[in-house]
Amino acid sequence: MTLQKNVLVAQSTDVKYLELGEKKAPSITKILTWDSLGKRHQSRSDELDIKFTFHFLNKTKKEILIKRAFTSCGCTVAKLPATPWVIKPGVKGSIPITMDVRGKNGVIEKQTTIITDLGDVILTTKVAIGAVKSSNKPRKRSKAERAENLKLAAQNRQAIFQNNCVECHVEPTKGKRGRQLYATACGICHDATNRASFVTELRAISKGKNQAYWEEWIKDSKPGTLMPAFAKKHGGPLDDSQIRSLVAYLIRVFPRELKTKQVIADSLKAKDTPLK
Repeated sequence: MTLQKNVLVAQSTDVKYLELGEKKAPSITKILTWDSLGKRHQSRSDELDIKFTFHFLNKTKKEILIKRAFTSCGCTVAKLPATPWVIKPGVKGSIPITMDVRGKNGVIEKQTTIITDLGDVILTTKVAIGAVKSSNKPRKRSKAERAENLKLAAQNRQAIFQNNCVECHVEPTKGKRGRQLYATACGICHDATNRASFVTELRAISKGKNQAYWEEWIKDSKPGTLMPAFAKKHGGPLDDSQIRSLVAYLIRVFPRELKTKQVIADSLKAKDTPLK
């Protein structure tokens, strides 16, 4: 994993960035011809979703297939039409990439890998997040606060969607779907480095789980656990359409992303292993 990180960093340092909104005709050839392989933006404190668009042109004389795309983090989403996406000779296209910067500060850099039948293209998005008011800065909770929150959750597991918790667990989910909804509704707890011991790492248990499994846990939770129920009928923040998009992501895309990342990690590890 360390080698993979170093490869991505080394690659991103060679990127010539376009500023958000800056327009340039496609001139950089990487399988397709792109306007840029990297885009950046200096955000304001009130910006939450930064939307980039990468433009391309097929200057070759043959069709190129875009099979899928995956990002280095759930906070970043690349939107493709139905795949495989056939790019005919002479055809132009664009790939929108949205980065959710809620609760983040400093310089955030993410990679999106576009997988084609001719190889992979890495698109880099970078956001320098402007200064925010001190009241909006994320802060670590003290042990006493964490203990109190746990006590409240034991009494009412829906407390996570009420009072001061709304800022982190309700507001960021509004209007989100699929991968981006996973990052704001699920990943905030289940992917957290310092998550509580009873909070499951979803990536470790996702294999073999079906639609009914995810729907039950997301909509209604399960008796005897502190997992909240996300459906609006229980006081949660998600409507039926959002829940369907989240379940579809977890059963169709999530396992595929994990498999692809593991294949890349294994490939890089194999390259780094000296021959005997």
